[in-house]
Formats: sequence, C-alpha cells, structure tokens
Amino acid sequence: MSGGIRALALAALVGSNSLFSFHSEFWPNLHHFLYVTARARQGLDARRPAVTRALADTIGFGSLPASDREAWEHAVAYYESAVASRDILFDSGMVAVGERLVAAGSAHSLTGVDIDPALAAALAEAAPVYRRLWWPRHDASNRAWEAQVGVLLDQYGDSIAQWESRAFRTPWPREPVRVDVTAYTNWAGAYTTVGPSHITIASSNPANAAEYALEVLFHEVLHTMSDSLASALAAEFRAQGTPPPRDLTHVLIFYTAGALTRRAIPGHVPYGEKYGLWSRSPDFARALPALQRYWQPYLDGDARFEETVRAYVGALGEK
Repeated sequence: MSGGIRALALAALVGSNSLFSFHSEFWPNLHHFLYVTARARQGLDARRPAVTRALADTIGFGSLPASDREAWEHAVAYYESAVASRDILFDSGMVAVGERLVAAGSAHSLTGVDIDPALAAALAEAAPVYRRLWWPRHDASNRAWEAQVGVLLDQYGDSIAQWESRAFRTPWPREPVRVDVTAYTNWAGAYTTVGPSHITIASSNPANAAEYALEVLFHEVLHTMSDSLASALAAEFRAQGTPPPRDLTHVLIFYTAGALTRRAIPGHVPYGEKYGLWSRSPDFARALPALQRYWQPYLDGDARFEETVRAYVGALGEK
C-alpha cells in the first residue's frame, strides 16, 4: 500500500473501541448510493424510505456541467440495468463486490480491484462527480453518526455486549467488529455479512438515529453471534416435530436487541415496537407472546437456556 493510499485509509477510520471499528470509505459509499438510487428509480423498494429518500438527495446536481450530469446518469443507468435487481445481502456475488470495495476503501482508483470490469467502469465514471458533489456531505453525515453512537457506546456498550454474549451463549468477537458507515445501504438501512463479520449501516436513515443507532448496531452484531442459538432451536423443533419458521433467529435478534437497549436506557421503545414490526409481520406477531412469556425471563436471568428454548418452541407449535 502506497503512503498516499495508506493515509486515505487511516483517515477513513472514524472511530474505534473494543467492540466496534467504524469506517467511512469512499468506494463503499459510492456503490451503495448508486445501488439505492437505481432501485428507487426502478420502483423496487417503493415503500422503503431508506431507499427512496436517495431520489431527493440531488442538491447541487442541476448546477453541474452537462458532462458531469451525463456521466452520473450513465453510471446510474448501468446500475439500473445490471445491479439494481440483485440483493446486496443475499446475492453472494454482490457480497463479494461489497467486500472488495471495502478493501479498496478510499483509494484514488479501483486499479487492481477484482470486480466486473463493467461495474468498475461505472464506478470510475461516477467517482469524480460523487467526490465533488456528494462525498463531502455523506462523509460528514457518517462521521456525525459515529460520534453520536460513540457517546452511547461509551455509556452502555460494554454492558449490552456482555448481556448479548450471555443471551446468545457466544463470546464477543475477539477483534472489534468492522462497521462501514455509508449514507445509504439497502431497504433495511443496515445489514450484516459474515466471514468476516461486517456491518454496513446507513447514517442518513432516521430510523438509525439517536438511541436507535445503538439498538440497530447491537441488532446487527447478533447476526454474527446467532449460530449456537440457531442450532439449539433447530434441534428442539426437530425433537418436538414442529415445522420451524422461515428464519429461526431473526425475531429473537429483534426482541433481544430492543429489550437490552431498553434495559440500558429506561424508557426506550424498542425498534420493532416503534416501527410496528410486531403487528405488521405475521411471523413476528406469532412469536411475540412466546418471546414475552419465555425469552424475556431468560434475558432477565430468571430461566435456564435449555428450558427457555423448549418452552418457546412448544409455544410456537401450539395451534
């Protein structure tokens, strides 16, 4: 790594502690912005403000030279035709692209980065325009978000991490979990990949602001710590002869992160409750009574893990 590129990489590290390492990098930000803009234009996330708000992020675009506007629109058109329909989390090819752009960080160019040449060309075409118009604003938003969540982590982070490790019976990762802070991410406003553990979170999403930044962060990290819980649940569903839900752990992740954030910050309204997930999603609505009756006492230290899993699975299997 050259001295200039290394300086850029170090500058992009916007904060770190024993739990998380936060980064604001040029290429991941550009990639995600093009991705959500293309999806919004295609109407693929028409009801997802975390995506559609990108369409209003055009301040100063009209005053750019025509050549810059044309370059930007050409890059967006490529994303619309070749990228927008792909899932940035569940498409392994898209995950690989994301990780390679994270490795590129804020380097001056994508020379030597192993991604599709047409995608690299679209990013290279858009880069000067993005660097001039959007990047200073997006980078500032990312750093402000990290500063906000950093204060909360200093106050509550160690406690919540210990509670989550106990609840999911998994030690906290030995190294700080990497968090790439980008202005936009996907329809959810945040997502996590594993191998290595890596969180991407949108600084511009209002649902990730204030104390919800803390809850969403601790929600996302649980996706990297859920294997033991998933195995226990799967075994118990088999033992009871009950068909398992489509996703074994996501409702428990939502509930746990919300409940433990509320324990740390009395009066906090958990994300799932605030945004209506427990009533809007049939899977969530079905699980909530069992979570309240069996999982909450376990979180409070009043029940054993094995007994909790058995009772929870039994409650879900009741007609």
